[in-house]
Amino acid sequence: MTYQGGYFDLLDWLESEKGVRPQQFFRRMQKAFGLANLLYAEATVTPAGVRLHRLHHTFTPVLVRAVRALPDHVTRPSMRAAFNAIGVLDWSWFADRTIEAQTLHQLSEDLPIALHGVIYPLPAREGRSALMAINSSLPSADWEHYRRQNDPYLHDLAARFHAAIVTGRTPRSMSRRGRSELTAREREALTWAAAGKSYWETSVILGISERTVRFFMSNARRKLNVATNTQAVAEAVWRGLITTTGDE
Repeated sequence: MTYQGGYFDLLDWLESEKGVRPQQFFRRMQKAFGLANLLYAEATVTPAGVRLHRLHHTFTPVLVRAVRALPDHVTRPSMRAAFNAIGVLDWSWFADRTIEAQTLHQLSEDLPIALHGVIYPLPAREGRSALMAINSSLPSADWEHYRRQNDPYLHDLAARFHAAIVTGRTPRSMSRRGRSELTAREREALTWAAAGKSYWETSVILGISERTVRFFMSNARRKLNVATNTQAVAEAVWRGLITTTGDE
């Protein structure tokens, strides 16, 4: 079961596009390779934890909420292992590694989510790690054969997509959207969040209500297409929308 034709079609599309939109790329990958879901992420991995800089995926809101509800001690070991991987990892590698990984595996069965998946490590800038994860609803009997036939194509396309993101091959409207849509107050709220200030502390500094600060941060998360304040700060710094102490 090879999708070689889909690979070359996607290769042509990537090379012809002046800007690559993640969700558009994901939809084409799903159609070309019969995939259930994809996830792309770039992060800084430190002993203190995993700080996400970019995150794009096709998972449902129900699954995202379920994962967010898990405590850090459950999700952190698997995230760290995934980002630190040198070679390609099959999701089955995680199933028997730790009790925490078993919890995630059980979650995938309960929701449900396709159980077969692969994590492809991607070359990243110094100090960062990146990966592309895909998963499939294929029967277990077909999964190993599918991987043998398609791993090289999927890994190569993931690397090309990552390169387009890192080198700024995103549409002009996309790369400037954050700067044009974020208001001055939203950028101020993000800046103080980056400095470690709470909602209340930010409200005192800016002379506005705590409820208004929450409103600004909620708007910023939505406009930056992220889920948490930490991700919003990281994305805003990445795009050059705010600066933080120690930025080079």
